[in-house]
Formats: sequence, structure tokens, C-alpha cells
Amino acid sequence: MGGPSYDFSGRHVLVTGGSRGLGYLLARTFSRHGARVTITGTQSLTSYYDADLTGFDYRQLDLTDGESIAELAERVGHLDVLVNNAAPRLPFGVDAGEREFIAQAARIGLVGPLQLGTRLRLDLATSTLRGGGAVVNMPSIKRWFDLTHGSEVAELEVDRFTQRVGTAWARLGIRVNSVTAPEMVPTQRSGLSVRIEQGSAPLMTRTQVPGAVTQREIVDVALFLASDGAAGLAGQTLLVGATTPTAPTLF
Repeated sequence: MGGPSYDFSGRHVLVTGGSRGLGYLLARTFSRHGARVTITGTQSLTSYYDADLTGFDYRQLDLTDGESIAELAERVGHLDVLVNNAAPRLPFGVDAGEREFIAQAARIGLVGPLQLGTRLRLDLATSTLRGGGAVVNMPSIKRWFDLTHGSEVAELEVDRFTQRVGTAWARLGIRVNSVTAPEMVPTQRSGLSVRIEQGSAPLMTRTQVPGAVTQREIVDVALFLASDGAAGLAGQTLLVGATTPTAPTLF
């Protein structure tokens, strides 16, 4: 049995960090379902990337720079779906004080995904998607909250952030939801990883992580949250991949 079918024909989707990895898979999948896709990356030219980015509108973006965010927002135009996939990329050797400054700025919306979404709210609010424009936060958003706190605290912050922004923006006709997941494994193994695994027995088991999910599974949930099938969802954080189940009690 095949998976669900989506139609994003005539829709404009922006995927941050869409030049590689999970973001690239997201961009390709949205495009395959008919969307016009804009992707962002930190490089000035697409030739710096290994992936084939033809077919996408590419924009350079530094989410730690307010001016870069403002410049992108001015150029995007009408938007139906914003996928926050880009993780923070800090300069090499940044000290703890600057990390804390960037983290706090991201929390209050001066930089980072919240600032980008805030800049794009009016564009998203005009979407004719059933349920309104959609913002989908990917698992990598946790790294914005993980700059100065531990993983468990960051996960709680993501959940609270999603609830708070989701409730506030629902009044504007914008759905904000998040995807979280345990450790991800590649959808397909690259030739390089296969060669390494053949030469080292311990590495052969590295992808066998209990509860781990594939990138494809993450993408499937993201597409659902972006679609009109999730028109009634706002402020929700969906966990992809089940945790290890406990044995049933026998009576």
C-alpha cells in the first residue's frame, strides 16, 4: 500500500537549509508534489554544493544575522508553507558569551527561525491553503535551544515555543507545528558509508539505533503538517518514531 497523496500545485514552499541532507529531501519531495520551492543555504553560490539544486529558487541566508533574514523576507513574496529546517551555524571559535547572546536572541525572536517567521507572517497569512499558511519546524530547530542548555531542556523549550507561537499565530490564520524525533538514520546509505562499514565491524551497527527513524519518515510527517489534511492542527509537536515499548502486564 502506498503512502498518502498530496497536491501542492500552485503553492510556494520555503525550506531553510534545503541545500543538503534532510532539507534537500524535503525540497525535492515538495517539488515532486507540485510545489514551487525556494531553498536557503549559507553559501553565496549554488556551485559550492554537491547536490543538484536546479529546479529550486536558491537564496543565501544566515539565520544568526537579522539583516540577512530581513533581506530574504523582502524577496520571498507570497508564501504558503515555511519549513524551518536550518540549524544554527556559528562562527568557528565562538566563545560561551556569544553563544549565550545568540541563543537568547533566538528565544526572544531577534534572530533565528522565529524572526524569519515573524518577517514572513503577512505573506503566510494570505495563503489560501485550507486552515491557512503553515509553518513546520523540523527536529533541527531544537539546536537553536540547545546552544546553552542540555538536550532535555531544549526539547521542553521546543514544545513550549510551538504551543505559544502556534496559539498566537492561529489568530492570523497561520498554523505552526513542530516535528521531533529520536536519532535519524539516512534514507539511503552512500557509497562512502558502505566502504567504511565493510572495513570496520563496529561501524556496521551504528545505524541500528533503537527508536531511530529515517529521513523519509520525517519528511512524510512534515508533508502532512504542511497539507490541508492538518488544517485543524496548531501548536502541536509530533513525535516521529515510537520509543521502546514496555512489555504488557499479564493478568
